[in-house]
Amino acid sequence: MKKFSFVLNAVSGIAVFVILFSGCMQQQTSRNSDSDNVSAPNTGVARIVYINTDTLMNQYLLAIELNEAFLKKQEERRTELNVKAKSLDQEVNEFQRKLQNNGFLSEARAIDARDQLVVKQENLRRLQEELIDKTAREQSELNKQLFDKLTVFLTEYSKEKGFDIVLSTQLGGNVLFAVNGYDITKEVVNRLNEDYKKNSSK
Repeated sequence: MKKFSFVLNAVSGIAVFVILFSGCMQQQTSRNSDSDNVSAPNTGVARIVYINTDTLMNQYLLAIELNEAFLKKQEERRTELNVKAKSLDQEVNEFQRKLQNNGFLSEARAIDARDQLVVKQENLRRLQEELIDKTAREQSELNKQLFDKLTVFLTEYSKEKGFDIVLSTQLGGNVLFAVNGYDITKEVVNRLNEDYKKNSSK
């Protein structure tokens, strides 16, 4: 009988939290000039700015906190699964040793021992699938939490600054070049972190 080895396959790292806007957010315009080089030039048409989501998720304190908690849970589950897999491997080795040394009193007992190992293998496989599914659900929930937080913030922020459309990009994304004033990532990160610190201190 072959050894059983299981490794939890789950996505990890900051990439878990990278939020991709599939379209764009249209907001009502009410311009406020109180910003640090984040107001796009007034061209008389829709005022479009963008956010680099790679930078945002690497510097936004809430995203960092959620990611660390997510990775801790994931590591605990991986450890739990690996302990069970190691224990099962040891049982398989013991079964093979006894089988090779005629350690079973009868063929029926050998078959029974084999069947018990097969059941344990199936239980471990199900546990692996359950942990992967749970991880995926939690990842989706965290992504939604961050997305909702960001869109609520951008709704008010865009009204304040007079932006009509806020796009997202990443390293190597759609925005390859833009003149100064269109990238609002730094200001958005600073404002989000200010809000996060205020709420955390309450």
